[in-house]
Amino acid sequence: MGSARAWTRPIRHGGAPEYALPSVPTVPSPMQRSFLPLLFSVFLLVTGNGVLSTLIPWRARLEGFSDITIGFVGSSYFAGMLLGSLVMPRIVQRIDQVRAFVSCVLMGAAAILSLPWLIEPWSWVLLRGLIGLSLAGLYGIAESWFSGKSDNAHRGSALGLYSVVQYLAWSLGNQIFRLSDPDGWLPFVVSAAIVACATFPLLLAPGEPPRRPAKPSLRFGWLFRMSPVGFVGALLIGASNGPFWSLTPVFAADLGLSANEVAMLMTAFMLGSAALQVPIGKLSDEKDRRTILVSLCLASGVMETLLAQFGGHVGVLGLYALAFALGSVISTQYYVAAAHAVDRTGSDNAVTTTSALLFLYSIGAISGPPIASYLMTYFGPGALYGYTALVHLALIAFTLRQMLYRPPPALRTAEGRMPQH
Repeated sequence: MGSARAWTRPIRHGGAPEYALPSVPTVPSPMQRSFLPLLFSVFLLVTGNGVLSTLIPWRARLEGFSDITIGFVGSSYFAGMLLGSLVMPRIVQRIDQVRAFVSCVLMGAAAILSLPWLIEPWSWVLLRGLIGLSLAGLYGIAESWFSGKSDNAHRGSALGLYSVVQYLAWSLGNQIFRLSDPDGWLPFVVSAAIVACATFPLLLAPGEPPRRPAKPSLRFGWLFRMSPVGFVGALLIGASNGPFWSLTPVFAADLGLSANEVAMLMTAFMLGSAALQVPIGKLSDEKDRRTILVSLCLASGVMETLLAQFGGHVGVLGLYALAFALGSVISTQYYVAAAHAVDRTGSDNAVTTTSALLFLYSIGAISGPPIASYLMTYFGPGALYGYTALVHLALIAFTLRQMLYRPPPALRTAEGRMPQH
């Protein structure tokens, strides 16, 4: 979401292509100049935001904010992302992707710098919402850039590489938090400075950005008709991932894990999330992406059931192993669904498509935690993973039904040949 794995390339032009590993892990050469500066910008952006992911709730507790207020601060982030997914396609269409990216970075950095000087609950709700708004634009621009500059034969790999960068940067941001003093203003300044530096690689990058979208409005009916699996997948994956990331520390604390053990558990999830992004993306380029999505959801459901039933009995090391394994499959699902959606809608509609998907994901991410927390209150901490397993089961059922009635989109390799499915 930096490559975790070497890219493969076709070496035979007759029949089904064969693949060999190049000597140096790299992106395909036609996309290299466009992708590497963007990857570096995304790395800096997510590193800065990763500092905030732990810093904001920690500092809010130190300042005496109530749990309800801290919850509102967290919810405002996703509300900002919802708003950003609505307005950013119009902004990108009016100017261009580079200037929109820089504008969002500056808005986010200004909001971060304001946090230590405006320590009031509703000020933080507003500022966190502005950060979410800016990040919605940045993520939408980055993902549409990857989708728009890659062909169908490489789109899953490109988004997988992008996701790897995200998770590695997020882990680094949390390590920066551990080395800082959350009582002062310095970690906020460090976070804002890192975010602001994300503009330089993109501004200095050679080549041209993807073309501006011709139809910037969010068209949910059109998206559902074009890609039902992408539409429903984004919504349900958000409904699963939202509570997964926000309530797993609560699950671990209820099992009696210490603060250090909880941190290690989340690190295991994060490392697992980065482990298979590029291999899964490459596999989805060669197969029907819906088949890959069903397989990922099935694997997630099995491991979530194990956590729900036996999480309190496998020991700390067993939890770490399950966390790594679950992270490796739960965090690849969104980008497989997004790549499938752009396959259906076309690269020219990448900004519109990815913005709509982000909107749907945010709706799921907002609605999922209250449902899961309610179930945990009445049925115990394991109900968190029982809930996410049911969500994945619903997505499996919907995707299988779509596969019965709709053939896979016509994917082509870089040479224009139809790959084997």
